[in-house]
Amino acid sequence: MNSDLDLLFNDVLSSVKNNKSYLISLIGAGGKTSTLFWLAQRFYQQGLSVLITTTTHMYRPEPSQAQTIIEKGDWHALLTHQKASSSTPKIVALFTEYNAATHKVSGITPEQADMLQATQLFDVILVEADGAHQRLLKAPAGHEPCIPQSSKCVIALTGGLVINNPADPEQIHRWPIFADLCGIKAGDRLNISVFERFIAHPDGMFKGSPQQALRVWFINRLYQIDNALLGSLAALLDAQPELNAIWVGAVQESPPITHQLCQSQTT
Repeated sequence: MNSDLDLLFNDVLSSVKNNKSYLISLIGAGGKTSTLFWLAQRFYQQGLSVLITTTTHMYRPEPSQAQTIIEKGDWHALLTHQKASSSTPKIVALFTEYNAATHKVSGITPEQADMLQATQLFDVILVEADGAHQRLLKAPAGHEPCIPQSSKCVIALTGGLVINNPADPEQIHRWPIFADLCGIKAGDRLNISVFERFIAHPDGMFKGSPQQALRVWFINRLYQIDNALLGSLAALLDAQPELNAIWVGAVQESPPITHQLCQSQTT
């Protein structure tokens, strides 16, 4: 696996070696579903068994994205059978309901995700734990996000097109909450200091994240980055010790991650 995932992948391997499932929750806006499927493929290619699910709603996977798709309210026995019937690693997608009109699936509760993590049926569990209505940025409402407390990593996404551009309420899900948390108004530039406030706020970017979980900020679809922006991101990371890493890239491109900044090093 390339260096773009070293921090996360090393943590996953350590967990798997200790016979523990590794649960990753994805929150925020700007590419959660694409990132979930990318991670699923990367872990599967490393010989790990992967479960995909959501604690909210998401678009139904294509057949090429999961070998097995379960869409049943009574899924417990089916899931156990799927895992027991084959020792070969696979990607299994678990949902409780499919809405053909919206092409979206409903998922399980955070508590059920915690239960699945405890059963250790899969090496990696990937959970889409937030909704953003296709916006580039979001702030969480009182009931959001729906993060399982057994999460060992929380990846918060932001659409790169908003970075250093004027705040557009049409691009930001729950704009009044975001504006209040960050102390800005429409048209203000969304520079890195704004995101530093958003990350630092207990009701901000990583609201509801378990204290022990790795925290990764993924700026997705940011195609060009200069030294000034990299320097600002590095300074933000230094100022936020609870943030473990910042990824910059475009998950549907190759390579998906073009820059990775970690607490211990910058690559």
